[in-house]
Order: sequence, then structure tokens, then C-alpha cells
Amino acid sequence: MKQNAIFNLLDKNKEGKIIKIKLEEITMLPELQNAFHMDAEVKDRIKADIAQNGFSKAHPIHIFRWEDKWVLCDGHTRYTAARELGLEKIYAQVHEFESINQALLFSMKEQFNRRNIEDSELFKQFEILRQEEIDGRKLTATEMSERLKKSKRHIFKLQEVFSKSSKEQLKAIREGEASINQVYNEIKKQEQIEAQNKSEVEKTESLSEVAKPTSQATSSDKTSEQVSAQQIEQTVQSEMQKNLQRKHRELQNKEIELKQKEAKLSKRLSDKQILLLGAKYALIQTAKGKFATEILESPFFKDSVKASDISFVPEDLELLKTI
Repeated sequence: MKQNAIFNLLDKNKEGKIIKIKLEEITMLPELQNAFHMDAEVKDRIKADIAQNGFSKAHPIHIFRWEDKWVLCDGHTRYTAARELGLEKIYAQVHEFESINQALLFSMKEQFNRRNIEDSELFKQFEILRQEEIDGRKLTATEMSERLKKSKRHIFKLQEVFSKSSKEQLKAIREGEASINQVYNEIKKQEQIEAQNKSEVEKTESLSEVAKPTSQATSSDKTSEQVSAQQIEQTVQSEMQKNLQRKHRELQNKEIELKQKEAKLSKRLSDKQILLLGAKYALIQTAKGKFATEILESPFFKDSVKASDISFVPEDLELLKTI
């Protein structure tokens, strides 16, 4: 009996297996439950379908084992609808996740895929309704809203997407590769870019028109324009000259800075050479039993350093003491 129970438990935990589970066995986690907004209209539609046709095995919720509990990771709307209907058991597909984040990523992917499929079916129905006629006229937005059980605002969005989308975008919606909102946002973004470009073109043309001399200008006006043009040219040349002078000064300053760096580098190399000489002297004195303090204070050592007229930096002295 125990072996059978263990076997059944392992079989029940198998990845991808669809099982029938009691609602009371399922645990809800806030990280997963609050990740997506539950649409009341969608929930009521699912609830009515379940009440009429039962909880379909083809559309299970998704659960996984976490801390010895069954946790719901996707299908919160179907779970809620079933609970409100008072169902005791529902179908669930089992998954294996190593973390809550992994379960959340799966749920996000399922949500997006499901929405794309729903949008695909909705868009196909909308396209069919566009072809229908009542007494020789097309359906109104209100009539479409009633048929598709969507708000009039949603119908207007569908109409805009249908009329403004490219062939590729329409194909992506029909095949479930893109959602209606995704394509709608792409259209709005493109319209914004085009509006900005148009505004810039109009601004440029307006400035050009202002700059153009009129054909009815008097000779005095033309003279004034010529003087103004000369002043502008002189101002531009003056600014260019100032910029050249500034660039020249910057180059000179950089050249001086490089020379100073080279001189400093040369000085540091000399320091190292003197340090080696001092180190040799220190080794000899150490061999004679002298201490580091005595060596550093020795007049011979100081003379050997002064010969280069270069003073040691503290780091060099510390290195010499170490040697």
C-alpha cells in the first residue's frame, strides 16, 4: 500500500501531467496572484461557460509543488470562476519550477500567448462582422459591441487598427503573433514620429519664407538686406576666428601638459636609478651589521642621494627600508 501511495504521488508530480484536484488543496501566493489584473468581464464569461459546459480538461489551470503544497501559478481567473460556482474539483496541469520567479515567467508567457490567441479570434470575428449588413447597411459600433460583447471604445480601437495597420501587422494579429494593443501602440508611436517630422519640416519652411526677400522690396530695403547680410557674415567670421584661437590655445596647453608629464616621468626614472644605488649601499652596510636607521642617517648614503639633486618620495623610502 505504501509503495502504491508513493508511486501515485510521484506520478501525480510528473511534469506536464493533467490531474483532477480539489480546490481546497490549491494554495495562492500573492507574488503570482497579483501579477496580473483580473478582468471581471472575462471572469463572468468564463464562469457562464463553465456553468453550462463544465470545467474543460482542454483548458486546465497550472500548478506546481512548492514547500509541500500545490501552488497556483496560472489560471487565476478560471480558478476564481470555479470557486464562485462551488465546484469541488477542477483540472490542473502539473509543472516543476525551481523558484517563484521561474513560475512567474511561465505565467507571463502563458498570459501573453492566451491574449494573442483571444485577440486573434476576436479580430477574425470583427472582420466577419464588418462584411455583414442589415437592411442594406453596415453594422454600427453599438451593434458590433453587442455582438462581440466588447465596449464601444474597444470597437473603435479595432476599427482604427484594421484601417491603419500594415499587411504584416494584420497578419501578425490574425496568426496570434501579436496582440491588438501591441499593434495599436505601434501605430500610435509611428503617428507621433510622423507628426514630429511634419512639425520640423513646417518650422524649417516657415523660417525659409521669413528669410526670403519679397519681390516688391524697394531699393532701400535691398540695401538694408545687403548690409544685414554683411554684418551676419562678419559676425560668423569673427566667431570662427575666436574658435580657432581657442582651439590653438587648447592645443598649446595640452602640449605643455604633455611635456610636464614627460619630465615628471623622466624624474621618476632617475629616482628609481638612485634608489638602486642606495639599495646597493644599504646591502653592503647591512652586511657589516648596520641597522636601517643608521644606514639612512649615514652621511655617505645622503651624499650618494644628493648627487642627483633628486629627493625620494615617501613610497621610495619605505621601499628602501624594506630592502
